[in-house]
Amino acid sequence: MLLRRSLVLGTVMLVATASVALAQRPEGQQRGQRPGGQGGPGGFGGFGAGVTTLLAMPEVLKELGVSDEQKGLIDDMLKDLRPAGGAGGGGNRQDFQNLSDEERQKRFDEIRKQGEERAKKAEDTAKLILEPKQFDRLSQLRLQREGVTALQRADVTEKLGLTQDQKDKMAKIREASRGDRGGGGFDRNASREEQQKAFTEARERREKSNADILAVLTAQQKTTWEELQGKKFEFPAPQAPRRPGGN
Repeated sequence: MLLRRSLVLGTVMLVATASVALAQRPEGQQRGQRPGGQGGPGGFGGFGAGVTTLLAMPEVLKELGVSDEQKGLIDDMLKDLRPAGGAGGGGNRQDFQNLSDEERQKRFDEIRKQGEERAKKAEDTAKLILEPKQFDRLSQLRLQREGVTALQRADVTEKLGLTQDQKDKMAKIREASRGDRGGGGFDRNASREEQQKAFTEARERREKSNADILAVLTAQQKTTWEELQGKKFEFPAPQAPRRPGGN
């Protein structure tokens, strides 16, 4: 156990170093900036529903049955992976909204690439901390949390045996869903009713897109997809951010 702890701490340091280097890249993502919209990268600088997001949930740690020592290592990992400056960046968000559709998509792609690199390092660290059965369960929870967006991951498409034709069909569905947005985010100056309507319409488009993507799978692939997710887990309800002076 002492040897594994040393290996884990050494890996965490390497991950932290890589994270700092990525956070300081002049191109693409600015400090604290995250893409808007459902399904975009989130968490610690672009991990989305990755292992760091899940391991930050006490409910998930309980489900995995982590020991006190493992929890200490996980806390160290999360602390070292958190980018300097936190997850704020309201001023940068305004700058992001002023970009053209093409520039915004380019920024999305850059942020996604950086997030994937960092998430891979975090996943390698989690494998050292957790026992094999714990990591397998974590992988199942990750699929449940990600939903159909996980069908873009190479490891998932390989397990499902997706054909290139299926991948192309799914890509077209996602592209059509993005096109339905009208090229912009939510109007911050809109009334509460208008914002609620926009959110409802966005959710309905997302649900339809998800259903269309799942419909591309064969009956056997759908069965495999359900098996990969394991036993259903009830994630904690997300906490809505509180605005100063708001209700």
